[in-house]
Amino acid sequence: MESDRILQRAEELLNRVDAESRLVVRASKRQVRTARQRLTRVILYTIALALAAMVWGLAIAPLGVTGVIIVALLFLFGAIGLLAFPRGGSGSASDLPKTALSMLPISTEEWLASQRKALPAPAQKLVDGIGLKLETLSDQLRALDEKEPAALEIRRLLADELPELVTGYQRVPVAMRKEGLDGLNPDRQLVDGLSVVDSELQRMSVQLASGDLHKLATQGRYLELKYQGELEA
Repeated sequence: MESDRILQRAEELLNRVDAESRLVVRASKRQVRTARQRLTRVILYTIALALAAMVWGLAIAPLGVTGVIIVALLFLFGAIGLLAFPRGGSGSASDLPKTALSMLPISTEEWLASQRKALPAPAQKLVDGIGLKLETLSDQLRALDEKEPAALEIRRLLADELPELVTGYQRVPVAMRKEGLDGLNPDRQLVDGLSVVDSELQRMSVQLASGDLHKLATQGRYLELKYQGELEA
């Protein structure tokens, strides 16, 4: 019936708007978190510089006008450096295996968001959906023991297989990404691989919610699109 189709379209529109709103909120949270990290580093740098200047003035020699100018310049250039080039942030893929399980979804999400612009448009949409699922998974993992077999399954997907898929794609020369070599299409394979990840995250979230950790640990699927080695061969 036409009314059913209208209701279905309206529901799809509402879901899409809700997802887009959550993406905006997540991006805003990342910006606030980054700004807070920058400000904290500037404050700590200022305190350290002030203490160093006090120790110098009391133990070695008065600063004088020249010393004050030097301290001011150190503060200025140091603050600019910390604000313009903050350490940390999204980090790198090599940092993910060392991340605590409770923080792994957020760290993976931030790293994946930093890679988004370098991916083709269909992959970017999948990355957005994966980010939303990682947000949900982050809340679910807080009570999960690192030693659980289920935790190993989740860590393998988020810290190894997903980063390997994205970085493997990025190692392919840009000119070869659409056409590939010997019938391989890296763009298509990336999208297919991200679709597998998206489905796996949905499965993991459902099984965590149901408390079926044994099923989560024993029914893991693995990414089959390990194409970078084939392209390099």
